[in-house]
Amino acid sequence: MNEDKIGIRSEELENKMVVHVQGNLDVHNTHKIEKDLLNLVSSSGKSVIFNLSEVPFISSAGLRLLVTTLRHCQEQKISISICGLQPAVEKVFDIIGMQQLFTIYPDLDAALK
Repeated sequence: MNEDKIGIRSEELENKMVVHVQGNLDVHNTHKIEKDLLNLVSSSGKSVIFNLSEVPFISSAGLRLLVTTLRHCQEQKISISICGLQPAVEKVFDIIGMQQLFTIYPDLDAALK
């Protein structure tokens, strides 16, 4: 996927809304998906799993988007978790301490259990 492209795709698996994110979560891309993302998680009413296995890079803008979505879900009493972090993204999560905010699973199979 081109670095300037970002996409989201959702599917329901085991009564959970899985949101697959593809592309860099950075200042150039997050604004393209924020509204759709918030509408998607609001309308589902189900637990949400963000599959970030196709996200090679995340900036502070991407972290802000995830935290904004987390707060939005908390207001609606929807649980949210993240899976499939690539090494560079996992390193950023570790430095920032994102595991204190989100339940993080190594892959989608683990998140669905």
